[in-house]
Amino acid sequence: MIFPALHRFAQSRGLLDDLDFTDQTIHARIDLTADGSLVGIVPVGEKKSPVKKAVSRIGARNSAAIPCLGADTANRIIPGLDPEANRLAVESQGLFLAQLREVAAATQHRGVAAVVRFLENLQREGAAREVIKSGFDAQKLKVSDWITFMVDGFSGYLVEWAELKAWWRDHCTAGRTMAATASTEPLIPCIVTGDLCIPVRTHGTRIKVAPGGLPGGVALVSSDKPAFSSYGFEKSLVSPMSEKAVEGYVRAINYLGDRAHPDHHHRTADTIYLFWCDRPELKANPAKAIEEGDDALAVADLDWLSAGVAQASPFPSLSDSPKAARDVFRSPDAGAVASGAEAASARFYCLALSGSSARGVIRNWIDQPLPDTVRHVQAWFADLAIPLDRPVFDPNDKAEDPKKRRRLMDTGEVSSRWPLWKLTSVLEGKGDTSNELARLRTLLFSCALLGRNQPVPLELLVVAGRRIATSGDCPPARAALIQLLLRRRLFQQPELALTTMSSVDARIHNSTAFLSGRLLRVLHGIQAKALGDRNSSVIDKFYSSASATPAAVLGGLVAKAQPHLSKIRKDHPGLAFWFDQQLTEIVGGIVEQNGFKTTHDPVEQGEFALGFYYQRVLARKDKPEADDADPAESSAA
Repeated sequence: MIFPALHRFAQSRGLLDDLDFTDQTIHARIDLTADGSLVGIVPVGEKKSPVKKAVSRIGARNSAAIPCLGADTANRIIPGLDPEANRLAVESQGLFLAQLREVAAATQHRGVAAVVRFLENLQREGAAREVIKSGFDAQKLKVSDWITFMVDGFSGYLVEWAELKAWWRDHCTAGRTMAATASTEPLIPCIVTGDLCIPVRTHGTRIKVAPGGLPGGVALVSSDKPAFSSYGFEKSLVSPMSEKAVEGYVRAINYLGDRAHPDHHHRTADTIYLFWCDRPELKANPAKAIEEGDDALAVADLDWLSAGVAQASPFPSLSDSPKAARDVFRSPDAGAVASGAEAASARFYCLALSGSSARGVIRNWIDQPLPDTVRHVQAWFADLAIPLDRPVFDPNDKAEDPKKRRRLMDTGEVSSRWPLWKLTSVLEGKGDTSNELARLRTLLFSCALLGRNQPVPLELLVVAGRRIATSGDCPPARAALIQLLLRRRLFQQPELALTTMSSVDARIHNSTAFLSGRLLRVLHGIQAKALGDRNSSVIDKFYSSASATPAAVLGGLVAKAQPHLSKIRKDHPGLAFWFDQQLTEIVGGIVEQNGFKTTHDPVEQGEFALGFYYQRVLARKDKPEADDADPAESSAA
């Protein structure tokens, strides 16, 4: 179940050690003298290295003015700063000051008293407010930025002062005691921890990492309409959770999706994939390999995962630093593993999450043993391995002449390093919605993590083939994806008795559909060499029909190719001989299998596309002049 796994992660990382406070990014501070006079406004942190401080945890502010103690958004603290501030924000300004007055009276803290004097002066003096506004404009700060205070003579930010934090803890404890005393509701088992509790009616703490959600965050558990009620329970009581359980799953998601922890998530425009292992000391992260398309550190021998005895790890011990994560979390099985038994008992989790206004949308959820996941991702890369039909150049080499650029891989070399974004991009078509792309991306992620026995959605194969018909090209990433989908669909058919990927490949490469795809590519090459550039090629005119109904198209095209071959033979006899050899081999193989098929189903259309791609690899590697190679092609994209 998703919530207990997230709760356990929060506990393992110490995220529940202090329920009264939660981390918040601070964008600026206001520096004051000991008597409360303004010193200056100072932006803090950067986008890649934000400053985060523990601030008082408060409820949702959708319909009530609730101040955060000692730090808040600028328009909830500074009067007159935001002319468009709504009623709740304006009310929060007074409540923020009133709350600090209580703290100053209770603690007699001179630093808090200085902040109170400064804010009281802002309430009275319009000129003081103008100075603050000018300072904000000069620093290019937004009214929604979070701010706090520093006072000369006191170390740290206002929100870090021990007296302020102790006052807030006492305040929260008193509130909980009063609520428990006044409550007449029966105790209900928490669905996350199993402990008896007074369930939280509204999950006020929000998830802030879901793409597509409101800036203030989204809720995963909510029931604000009668239609969402169940067995008479309203609001969040349909899924009763204790306060600690709610904070556990929310804090875990926000931690996993935070940009400071890139080793735990993969973010797209519409979906974020969160992944983790229930053993923090294990650094294996298969999902990062899928994201980055990098299996350079993959280890073929996985015995260490299931040996059940302590063994030396093939990798050095790692820290939790982002650099170490980036260096290691890119391969299917990288990381420091203390013993085979520990790795074998570990579990891997992946949560795909999106936002829709104020609600969170769970697109997928995976929970399985870590060793299984590692093997599945290694199989993913193995099934994606395909020879390139074009060279790959160093993207950092800016030489204008493609012939002078440094090559990373040559035509014909095998590559399996296809990141998820590239595989998704080859499925994208004109007019596709973000929801459709998010769904296709999630299907691919599931195929990668759940292994070869996971059913492969036929629509992925159909969509990939359709993109060839509309673009006229099958780049390596698209061919790799089609190959993977074909391999897995055939592997899952017990009646074919295909037990290895080599036997699956033999079945694909000898099929009439694959040979028909090769044939169309040869016919295209013959026409291009005989007639030169034309407004529309054989591929433009006939790819769709040849792929779907080969018998109605390809026989006639073979006959029409003979005059073109005669023309090529006059100037390029060696090339004409090679083309003739290819036609003889391919057509002979088709005839041996009773000729062209009348129609191709979606799987056979995928085989056709793969043959169409492999023939280009063959031509560019063995007979470059037989293909219309473009020297400007500079990557395997």
